Amino acid sequence: MVSDKTIYILIGRKGSGKSFIGEMVQDLYGIKFIRVENIALNVKRDRAIDDESYLDEVFSGIESNLRNVTKNEPSIIFESTGLSRQFDIMLGNLKRDYRVKTIKVNADDNMCIERIHSRDKSTHVNVSDSEVMRINAFVRQKNLVCDFEINNDGNEEELVSALSKIFRRE
Repeated sequence: MVSDKTIYILIGRKGSGKSFIGEMVQDLYGIKFIRVENIALNVKRDRAIDDESYLDEVFSGIESNLRNVTKNEPSIIFESTGLSRQFDIMLGNLKRDYRVKTIKVNADDNMCIERIHSRDKSTHVNVSDSEVMRINAFVRQKNLVCDFEINNDGNEEELVSALSKIFRRE
């Protein structure tokens, strides 16, 4: 039986503003934002970001955390690039048990790099520009079909308007 609780997933390239949007949704609509990058940082150690054991541990931790938080929240939102096999498995598990709504976040590649350069390095998994470009190319190739799509080109008014169309419907 699918729960009446909703999990929103912001899916997009690194630097597209997924965390910023998640925090904005929390502020505007009271939907708890889960920073899954914190989980990734806690298990990273010296492993590469595409190390299978690292990804297994990260996505297991993310799913466990999401399930714990949904016990006390009617809806939550979190972010992901949506790239890995582990993400696909987690997404299937979540869809089996919850209402899951995916939101594709689009942003210009150059803007993504600029955002990564300006963000707090202590709260994100640190990756080089070349790794960001490689990851973002894979995200574009995978091109997940999502329930909603928004552009985050830096115009906050348009972003708020796009979000209101999603969350007022829900």
